[in-house]
Amino acid sequence: MHIPDGYVDLPTSVAGGVLAAAGVGVAARRAAIVVREKVTTLPAVVAAYLLVGQLLVVPVGFGTSAHLIGTGLATVLVGPAVAIVCVATVVVLQALVFADGGVTAIGLNIVNDGLVPALATAAVVKLLWPLVGRRRDRFAPLAGLASGLAALAGGLAAALVLVLGGTDVVSHRTVVATLGGAHVVVAVIEAVLTTGIVATVLRLRPDLVLLARPAATAIEADTAADAVAVAEPGPRGSGPTAEPEPIEPPAPVDRSPR
Repeated sequence: MHIPDGYVDLPTSVAGGVLAAAGVGVAARRAAIVVREKVTTLPAVVAAYLLVGQLLVVPVGFGTSAHLIGTGLATVLVGPAVAIVCVATVVVLQALVFADGGVTAIGLNIVNDGLVPALATAAVVKLLWPLVGRRRDRFAPLAGLASGLAALAGGLAAALVLVLGGTDVVSHRTVVATLGGAHVVVAVIEAVLTTGIVATVLRLRPDLVLLARPAATAIEADTAADAVAVAEPGPRGSGPTAEPEPIEPPAPVDRSPR
């Protein structure tokens, strides 16, 4: 799904770059809050998984390819903001170091591999999670479904880019059918992998699956608890609304001669 140089016209590449820069900028600000409040190595592990998974490339024509995306699983584990930042880092590294995807198409590849799948995964989970009763035993299949649909959405986004701005003279139907068909297979693989990995993590370390937590994340809950603790009057001298302890004057010093 990485588009190389020369297969998309300049206006489309520029538009993709602007959209990617805006999306990654917003995601980076949100991701900084998450990482600062909960220091963990999980984003690094997720980025490594994305890098390895996306290096397994199968060419499908029109200069593009099909590969595991991994953004759906990343979104389930660390949230869409951190996932988008991880994908953006991996896409830039692949283009500059491994020549996988064009430099002029970095923005488009970030949109197709990062923004679209991450937002699609988060939307599907947010929509369906309440419908299954927020039961943890049902979350892994839901995550797999969301990840599969996200992979398909990313593939169709790449097809749309080639339809709107592609430089090859190929029928639109052929582009959509080829990329869409290849990513149906990718979607099935992604769904199976995500279901298995999420089920295992939920069994061993459920706290690592961010989207399986209640609507208010642990960070938001901690912040709310701190705010309540500050606002509520506590015992004397224990909060900002409590009465200050009286300051006793120092004892007088006896200076009389002895």
